[in-house]
Amino acid sequence: ERYLAKVKALLHQELSAENGDVVPLLQASNGCSKNGAYGSDEDSERAGPDGEEDSAMEMEEAAASSSSSSSVPVLRARKARRSRSNGESKKSPASSRVTRSSGRQPTILGMFSKGSNKRKSEEVNREVKQEVMSVEKEEEELDEKEQDEKRIKIETKEGLDIKDEITQVKTTPPAKTTPPKCIDCRQYLDDPDLKFFQGDPDDALEEPEMLTDERLSLFDANEDGFESYEDLPQHKVTSFSVYDKRGHLCPFDTGLIERNIELYFSGAVKPIYDDNPCLDGGVRAKKLGPINAWWITGFDGGEKALIGFTTAFADYILMEPSEEYAPIFALMQEKIYMSKIVVEFLQNNRDVSYEDLLNKIETTVPPAGLNFNRFTEDSLLRHAQFVVEQVESYDEAGDSDEPPVLITPCMRDLIKLAGVTLGKRRAVRRQAIRHPTKIDKDKGPTKATTTKLVYLIFDTFFSEQIEKDEKEDDKENAMKRRRCGVCEVCQQPECGKCKACQNMVKFGGSGRSKQACLQRRCPNLAVREADEDEEVDDNIPEMPSPKKMLQGRKKKQNKSRISWVGEPVKSDGKKDYYQRVCIDSETLEVGDCVSVSPDDPTKPLYLARVTAMWEDSSGQMFHAHWFCPGSDTVLGATSDPLELFLVDECEDMQLSYIHGKVKVIYKAPSENWSMEGGLDMEIKMVEDDGRTYFYQMWYDQEYARFESPPKTQPTEDNKYKFCMSCTRLDEVRHKEIPKVAEPLEEGDGKMFYAMATKNGVQYRVGDGVYLLPEAFSFSMKPASPAKRPKKEAVDEELYPEHYRKYSEYIKGSNLDAPDPYRVGRIKEIFCNIRSNGKPNEADIKLRICKFYRPENTHKSMKASYHADINLLYWSDEETTVDFRAVQGRCTVVYGEDLTESIQDYSAGGLDRFYFLEAYNAKTKSFEDPPNHARSSGNKGKGKGKGKGKGKGKSSVSCEQSEQEPVELKLPKLRTLDVFSGCGGLSEGFHQAGVSETLWAIEMWEPAAQAFRLNNPSTTVFTEDCNVLLKLVMSGEKTNSLGQKLPQKGDVEMLCGGPPCQGFSGMNRFNSRTYSKFKNSLVVSFLSYCDYYRPRFFLLENVRNFVSFKRSMVLKLTLRCLVRMGYQCTFGVLQVG
Repeated sequence: ERYLAKVKALLHQELSAENGDVVPLLQASNGCSKNGAYGSDEDSERAGPDGEEDSAMEMEEAAASSSSSSSVPVLRARKARRSRSNGESKKSPASSRVTRSSGRQPTILGMFSKGSNKRKSEEVNREVKQEVMSVEKEEEELDEKEQDEKRIKIETKEGLDIKDEITQVKTTPPAKTTPPKCIDCRQYLDDPDLKFFQGDPDDALEEPEMLTDERLSLFDANEDGFESYEDLPQHKVTSFSVYDKRGHLCPFDTGLIERNIELYFSGAVKPIYDDNPCLDGGVRAKKLGPINAWWITGFDGGEKALIGFTTAFADYILMEPSEEYAPIFALMQEKIYMSKIVVEFLQNNRDVSYEDLLNKIETTVPPAGLNFNRFTEDSLLRHAQFVVEQVESYDEAGDSDEPPVLITPCMRDLIKLAGVTLGKRRAVRRQAIRHPTKIDKDKGPTKATTTKLVYLIFDTFFSEQIEKDEKEDDKENAMKRRRCGVCEVCQQPECGKCKACQNMVKFGGSGRSKQACLQRRCPNLAVREADEDEEVDDNIPEMPSPKKMLQGRKKKQNKSRISWVGEPVKSDGKKDYYQRVCIDSETLEVGDCVSVSPDDPTKPLYLARVTAMWEDSSGQMFHAHWFCPGSDTVLGATSDPLELFLVDECEDMQLSYIHGKVKVIYKAPSENWSMEGGLDMEIKMVEDDGRTYFYQMWYDQEYARFESPPKTQPTEDNKYKFCMSCTRLDEVRHKEIPKVAEPLEEGDGKMFYAMATKNGVQYRVGDGVYLLPEAFSFSMKPASPAKRPKKEAVDEELYPEHYRKYSEYIKGSNLDAPDPYRVGRIKEIFCNIRSNGKPNEADIKLRICKFYRPENTHKSMKASYHADINLLYWSDEETTVDFRAVQGRCTVVYGEDLTESIQDYSAGGLDRFYFLEAYNAKTKSFEDPPNHARSSGNKGKGKGKGKGKGKGKSSVSCEQSEQEPVELKLPKLRTLDVFSGCGGLSEGFHQAGVSETLWAIEMWEPAAQAFRLNNPSTTVFTEDCNVLLKLVMSGEKTNSLGQKLPQKGDVEMLCGGPPCQGFSGMNRFNSRTYSKFKNSLVVSFLSYCDYYRPRFFLLENVRNFVSFKRSMVLKLTLRCLVRMGYQCTFGVLQVG
């Protein structure tokens, strides 16, 4: 009974603690001390007649001794006392009030656990020891019964009650808490296998200092170093360990590096030629990195696969891991070596089956040093994801003409059997599944906010970076997104030879098959479509032979196929013009559009507009004004297959080459075009029935410009034969023909003129002109640049790398740069008089006064490095040049005559030069310019003998006339600058006087603050551009800070330079997630353009933007702008 009373008291205390109640520990009703303990029978009598409280305190003493070494109890103590030296666990009044989480009060289950040896203490009194032993013995008996019967059997009524309470305590589950993880390596912190890096030795060096150690140098003091510093140095590292910023040893193949987690490694760095993995001869290095990339090489038949790290300073090839890192590295060895076997086997055996690959793997003996004896199919399937990813990476690094290994039959079977996910790392996918809440909380790059038009065009390229509309899941778009559109195969035109092409309407087929060209099978989709494509190829219906078109051409002599309708509308000499013709029972009129059969049957049908039809000695003819399909423009395969472009090309053709009548619709911009931005408009302009097309732009093939179609209207007299292309070409030719005007006087067999025109530009006597470099030469011959020694003939087998030392290419060299234009001043304009007494106006000559540039003097090219780029030297040398050599007009003045500073003069306009001195080539000296040079602004002096007096204009009047159109003050454009930075781009437009920046978006606070200081009147949004666009598109007027957002119709000019890290050639890791999101900001910028529809749009980026991903981003950008209705072009500017 005494024992049951003790246990019951403890149970009540435990249940109260679990319910959250803070109760005194074994509170005595008779005034007993709360932290004292009775140590003898005399003390137990003081507790009361029944001794219940005495027993309870003894029970507490026994429990306390189980968690720490027992100390000598204090008898009848009224105050708390704790011995910090011996770890006494007795409670003070303040600490006696415990909760469940305190960890000090033992639970009831802990009371019944074995641990008698720990509870004993020699220093405890015998009475206490006997009491504890008796309690302990009963606990052991109860513990055995609990294990055998799973319940406590007690005959008494109190015992049954206690049993129920114990059962209730046992069934209460403890609160589950998620084991903590490292935020870097993602390993569980309570994992017993988690290891820490033990630290670097005292003599370990930092990476920059280590790389300069003489033990790693490949050259001594007497040898020259390598030719260029572009490539990183390569070394080997042994006894290495890889760890994160917190010192946790971790593997490097789990996607941490790809997610930009900073991993470091330490070890002994050895020269590249040292194959000994021991520490001798190595340089101890610490905290190398962070690791920017890791790679596998050695796919050349060697014994081992070489694994390497790349840091910002060097490349390191791994040798042997450290003792502590060896278990982690051993787990990676199997799959790395297996990928080597697969790649090497498939290089020379592309048609093997999966069984052949499996046989190769199972019969390959692992190299010495690996912790496994053989490879099996299970290991192949277990590491299939990693192996396939390495094969993909190997294909990406191969040459463009090299067939990918990924599409081999055995790789397709492996992908199917193992369920490999293509294009994604398994680690990233697994993390997204296990931790969706963490992804939601991640405040990384936001998804690109787009309008529907931009989304449909860019979805294939930035499918993971664009915020998708879940409703957009129609089958047609899904099928279209299957082709990657980026690879070279996707961008090449149809071959015109395969069965699929022959069935296309554009090649003259029926269009029923709806199959893509067999030569344009995307390799990224070949793995998924290989078996399906084989079935499709077998089901393609037999097409007529290409001879059908040739037979059709023979029918051109068949009079029943072509017949005129009506009488001729005009007879012009030998030509009878008609308005209508009937071809194969189909009537065509002037102005209709037709498809024309090409000479080469593998080419698609040409499309043209019939501008005239006639019959003459050559037969029945028509004049074709050609349309240009989008695939023949800079857009390439990204263009709309139904969109055509007007071009200035036309041709006379025989009517027999007409294949059929088509419909070409002109899609003019709507009157409310600027307010239609961002609407859910259908991207399809016309329905694809095989005979309907549309156009909205004219295309300049020479400069890749998309412009609005010219508005040239026919007259009443030439309606029957009016051709817009012929008219425009005639105008261009007319402008290009040089002409003279304002004749002055004849003399010496020449006719002198005051003016000549070319390409719409007027040139007068006294004007400065640009001339081709070969137009004239100078007395001073420039010093020839030092040439590199010619390549010596050596034995290439003995010296296989000799060619590197004598490369003709020098990066950054200007030796091949073209010379700048020559600059001269027109002294005379004349034409020679023919024998019939008339001037030969087709051959115009100019008498030129030469100007020297600094590099044309005896000081050679070095003089130009220290001189103003607009500085010239006057010269009395003259020469005669052909007017065709003139390339433009410029202004040359004497610097002392300027009423403003030279800097303001040069910055005031284009093509402005000045001179301060004259150069005498004979004496190689610089002199003061003569008087007639200083007054060279006076024009119209003719031959210099008084001819043409009074016909010239002074420089003052000329400048005033030239400045008149400049002085027209146009209203400045209301501008929005996205990705504004501190305002450099806006400042350029401000100085040009064309814009006024009212809004700017810059996410980086320091740059945004600088923009505010530079432009106080501008509203600067320091937010994500995607968030702002989403607010505007949802109809919001202000942002979270109360700043007013620009609305439709407010923005007249949109400019910006999206972040260029992803496109920059300096970024060797532009395929990572961060760079992809940076690149996707181009999509956001185009969505701004589509929503606001400003009058002018400017996108600025690095040079590599043009060539990034085979120019795919540039093409898609132009495609978006053309679809919006913008006239657009692009150019690579010389800004250095």
